[in-house]
Amino acid sequence: MVLRTEITEPQTLREEGLLHYRQGALDEAIACFVKAHSLYIEKGDQHGTAEVLNNLGVIYYQQERWLEAAEALEEAHQAFIATEDAAGQAQTLGNLGSLYRASGQLEKAAQHFKDALTLFHRVGDSQAESVTWRALSTVRLRQRRWLEAILAYDSSLTCLKRLSLGQRLLHLLLGLPLRLLSGAR
Repeated sequence: MVLRTEITEPQTLREEGLLHYRQGALDEAIACFVKAHSLYIEKGDQHGTAEVLNNLGVIYYQQERWLEAAEALEEAHQAFIATEDAAGQAQTLGNLGSLYRASGQLEKAAQHFKDALTLFHRVGDSQAESVTWRALSTVRLRQRRWLEAILAYDSSLTCLKRLSLGQRLLHLLLGLPLRLLSGAR
């Protein structure tokens, strides 16, 4: 697909960028998001600006452009704060957690995941909350903080409304040592 540079609506450019992203054409997606970002700024649309910055941050993260990813995601997070969009804040915090986990900054990753968890819980997004608990669990495993990893994974199951048979069994199995440990205190 060829980038249509005559597009002047930022939302249309953002959608085209998402299409390029889904097709794996990351450089084309970046070009669309950068142009959309400029147009959102011209229009004074802080929420649109935050969304494209978040998109850019994710792509930079996938390209292991850590500094650019962190800058875009931090800026997106601040814009979501300014627009009082808790779901957007949670999403960027989760993306920052993933970025820091991938770049080896595990404690920073854990803190961002915890902050995202608070917001996902507040907005009632149990699916995103579950995914974030699992991400925190992987950080704790890499840190060899076994009990915290198990607790986080169990929490990922607890916040889901419906569990598959396998998830219910895993929740039951994880609960046994957790109950034993909590009774030993």
